[in-house]
Amino acid sequence: MLTILNDVHAGAIRSAGTTPFSQFALRTHILNKFEELLPESGDLMILGDLFDTNNVPLWDVSKVLFMLSKWVTNRPGNTLYLVCGNHDKSKSSNVMSSFDFLGTMLKVNDNVTVITEPTAIKYGYVIPHLINQDLFDQALASVPKCDNLFLHCNYDNNFAAQSDQSLNLSAEQAKACLASRIVIAHEHHARSLGKVVIPGNQIASSVSDWLSPGDKQYATINASNEFELVKCADRSAEYAELDYTADFTSCDAKFIRITGTVAADTASKLITAISKFRQRSSALVITSAVKTLSEDGSETFEAALEEAKNFSVMEALKDFLTQDEYTKLEKLHAKRANTN
Repeated sequence: MLTILNDVHAGAIRSAGTTPFSQFALRTHILNKFEELLPESGDLMILGDLFDTNNVPLWDVSKVLFMLSKWVTNRPGNTLYLVCGNHDKSKSSNVMSSFDFLGTMLKVNDNVTVITEPTAIKYGYVIPHLINQDLFDQALASVPKCDNLFLHCNYDNNFAAQSDQSLNLSAEQAKACLASRIVIAHEHHARSLGKVVIPGNQIASSVSDWLSPGDKQYATINASNEFELVKCADRSAEYAELDYTADFTSCDAKFIRITGTVAADTASKLITAISKFRQRSSALVITSAVKTLSEDGSETFEAALEEAKNFSVMEALKDFLTQDEYTKLEKLHAKRANTN
């Protein structure tokens, strides 16, 4: 039996919709849920994005290392497959990512296989995240006839095909592929199209992870190559979408999205109310999707002010710069701040 987990995003630090306390509570929640999902028997594949970025806090890395070390030590007859995802990969060849470090530490065990290049395994064939779409296309063209192909990419997304950070499998490539079944991680919302199966992620780390209607589930493949999706998180228990006029302060969901339409002159009061609720709530993430009426009442626009206040340009730049470039930018930013 093979259990497939994906897009865990351990070490996720969410700025929008959180407080310093709930940020850490979310990180702890992700680790606790991950430990609960580790199978009691059989093999385990983590199909990319075990970590949220290529360099997450050591606290999270150490927790994951402890859990997986314990798992592989207690199950010498089972194999752990660690597949590199786009968030796991270092942006510089001379910088070791959190995923690379974890893999190096775990490879001392004979039952750990770290997959950073296209690899055949007993369940089929695996293509991890590769550095660009051209290499990914070449790897897809070389997939042998097999029961399962495991990928970390988007499916049939032409926009993603133009971005090396997020690879794409086209519908035409899927049809031509010799694999009988294609299991795709990376997309957080489940869907199934012919032989392509996308389980979605198992552990929500943001409100957007709950915007599709289904529950969270993980995939299993048994010795007869039978595929099954197993429910692991109930949407109605973890997520709530509430109108701003409701008494949202009594909601105990972990992820809360507040909606509705508010007049422009009262929008600031609502933002303040949501901020105060966030401070005293036990929820992990509380976001606002409330729309604000324009002054003439003729149209609405998203009340993005509250989210924009939480947006960090510096954090966003981490996905595009090397560690060395980012460090230089931090020093320049700090110098300018001191000057001003």
